[in-house]
Amino acid sequence: MRSNLGNLAADVDAAVIDALALIPRIVARDHTVWQEDPTEVADRLGWLDAPDRAAGQIEQLRTIADDLVADGITDVVLTGMGGSSLYPEVLTSTFGSAPGYPRLHVLDSTDPAAVLAVERNVPWTTTVVVAASKSGGTVETRSHLARFTARLEDVHGTGAGRHLIAITDPGSDLEKLATDAGYRAVVHGQPDVGGRYSALTPFGLLPAAILGLDLDAHLAPAAGVLALARTEDRANTPVVLGAVLATAARRGRDKLTLLLPDEVASFGAWVEQLVAESTGKHGAGLLPILDDDADELLGRLGEDRVIVALGDRPGTDDLAAAGAPVVQLPWEGPEQLTAEVVRWEVATAVAGALLGLNPFDQPDVQAAKAATAEVLDAAAGGPVDLPATGDAAEVLDTVAPGGYLALLAFVTPGGDDEGHVRAAARRLRERLKVPVTVGIGPRYLHSTGQLHKGGPAGGGFLVVVGEDAEDADVPGAAYSFGQLKRAQAAGDIRALRDAGRPVVRLDVAQVRELS
Repeated sequence: MRSNLGNLAADVDAAVIDALALIPRIVARDHTVWQEDPTEVADRLGWLDAPDRAAGQIEQLRTIADDLVADGITDVVLTGMGGSSLYPEVLTSTFGSAPGYPRLHVLDSTDPAAVLAVERNVPWTTTVVVAASKSGGTVETRSHLARFTARLEDVHGTGAGRHLIAITDPGSDLEKLATDAGYRAVVHGQPDVGGRYSALTPFGLLPAAILGLDLDAHLAPAAGVLALARTEDRANTPVVLGAVLATAARRGRDKLTLLLPDEVASFGAWVEQLVAESTGKHGAGLLPILDDDADELLGRLGEDRVIVALGDRPGTDDLAAAGAPVVQLPWEGPEQLTAEVVRWEVATAVAGALLGLNPFDQPDVQAAKAATAEVLDAAAGGPVDLPATGDAAEVLDTVAPGGYLALLAFVTPGGDDEGHVRAAARRLRERLKVPVTVGIGPRYLHSTGQLHKGGPAGGGFLVVVGEDAEDADVPGAAYSFGQLKRAQAAGDIRALRDAGRPVVRLDVAQVRELS
């Protein structure tokens, strides 16, 4: 790990001393490192030895994956949100499937076109659906599961259960459903590990096994960094990184700009959720920035940036020379992915401790969920009313240096509308000279949504809702996927307004005109 911290260096050195002093208490799982109240801390520290405990489940996971191959399964659809989907997405986009193993499709969207694209592009005779949810009650996952179960029943009749797998915590509603319906397998997560820290539990490891990865080799780098993180030595890079993040946030450098190799670009979304949802509360927190290019950033480098690069990324020396604190983490290739998972988990937990925050709760996430439910209830199965579209200037005029703009788009992931949103974001970065992020709904609700409402003030929000050329029903529900998507957009607008954030709804045509 190399760094050029500029005028943060002395404060970081002091923070490192404080952080290293916490290590014995963290290893002992002393919840008072974060807060006196043990709620959502004492029962959330299982990630500290999750890779070690995973060894006891590897054989089960291998057997499930090998049986899929033996039974001729060609495709697996994984439905989950947040921590249940982001790491599997990293795995499939980084490694793909080993020869002979199924293709893995990860679905975390309620956009009807996205749901229908998966449904129409997999061979249902040789497809298995994996529903991943710790609680078993996630509305998106339960909706996907209802639709895909009906599709499997159309093809396999009473044998549909052989094409369904659940990953969930013991005793959840999903486990009961899976048991009653005769699912192929029910795999238990680790109840003392929160969703965003669950990558190295079965929520991440069963997808890894399904792709044909060697689980022992996959976990080995994690074990090495976990051992390092337990030491009280300045070579403890996870703790040093946590000290840098906390110091940067205290000094107003709360825009964490990530520069990643193309081969693991999707890892940014996993870090984004971990850091934003863990630190973005009580008016504090770090906002990860994923879409900036180092060379382009030089022309609009504000005083609110801290740069973390994975490996030797072009342009980092110029950024440091321009006054931005820069950390370069070692990178030897995708095989060290789980080492970075542990490094960032420890760093985030340490940063939370130094900032006086509980990095394991998400107090503002429920607001958008509750508002969504209220919108759906009010619709009573009929059309979902969205707030009227507004003038983007109402939000853009509020964004000042040190702030940020978020484009929150309920559109088809990877579709033309997302392209228009991202193009608008690029134009607005150059115009406003502040960070401009893009969140695709509803994924961002389980990620940066916490920080948007609970983190530092200064953000402006443009919520974009795409039109649906075709809808998709949710069997057994009083709403369709199109209605759910619109309700989630309306619910988040309401939650943002209740939090005092400037927010306007736009349609895609208005986004195309933004400059």
